[in-house]
Amino acid sequence: MNLQETHKKEVAKWDLLAAQATDEALLLRPNDDFRRYSERTSTMVGVNEFLGDLTGRRVLEIGCGLGEISALMAKSGAEVTAFDLSRNSVLTTRRRAVLNDVDEQIALVVAAGEALSFADESFDVLFGKAILHHLDVNLGSDQLFRVLKTGGKAIFVEPMGMNPVLKFVREYVPYPNKNPRGEDRPLNYEEIYAWGRGYQEYNFREIQLLSMIERGLGFGKRINILRRLDDLLLDRFVFIRRYCRYIVMTMEK
Repeated sequence: MNLQETHKKEVAKWDLLAAQATDEALLLRPNDDFRRYSERTSTMVGVNEFLGDLTGRRVLEIGCGLGEISALMAKSGAEVTAFDLSRNSVLTTRRRAVLNDVDEQIALVVAAGEALSFADESFDVLFGKAILHHLDVNLGSDQLFRVLKTGGKAIFVEPMGMNPVLKFVREYVPYPNKNPRGEDRPLNYEEIYAWGRGYQEYNFREIQLLSMIERGLGFGKRINILRRLDDLLLDRFVFIRRYCRYIVMTMEK
C-alpha cells in the first residue's frame, strides 16, 4: 500500500472516532494537567522526568488525535502546536481546547508527519503517543529532526510489534476499550533505531511485559506484583525485552 492510500485509511478511521466525541467526553478532569496524566498512565514511564517543566516551552504534538494530550500540555503551561492527518480530529481538538479554556495556547494544523511545513528548529519539545508506528520512518524521521531546536528534546511512547501472541491479540481478540485498527504497524528494532538517527543522545526503554495483562483485562488500576516482576525480568534477561507491549524513546538534539 502506498503512502497516499495509507493516509486515506487513517483519515477515515480518525474521522469516525472524532464524529463519536461528545462535549462531556472532551472535558478534562478538574485540575488535571500533563504531569498528572503522565503519572497515572502506565505507558508514560519516565516522561515527566525527561521533559521537566513545560511552562513557556514550544511543544509540537505529533498526531493530536482527539486532542487530550494537547489540552493537558497547554494546562501545564506549554505553547502547543499540534497536527493530524484528519481534519475532523483537528476540529475536535479545537473543540476540546475551547471547552477546557486553553484554545489561546494551542495552534492546530492539518498535516502529515512525513511532510511538515514548520520552519527548521521551531520547537523546544516534540511529543507523540502511539504515532510513529503510523508514519514512514524514512520520510518522517528527517522531518521531526529538522523542526526540533538544537538542544531540544523529543519523546515518543510507541507500541512494539515483535511479540507474536500480542500481535494475534491486537488483530483478533476483543478487549475493553480496544481502539479500531488502522494502517499502523507496531515497531520493530530496525525502525526503533532508525527513528533515533542523528540525535546527540538517543535512548529507549521497553516496558510492559507481564503487566500488559492490565490492558487486556481493562483494569483501571495497576497490578503492582506484575510491575515488580517486569522490572526484575527485563533487568536480568535482555533478550525478552523484544516481547514487551510498549517502548519509550527519548532523543536530545
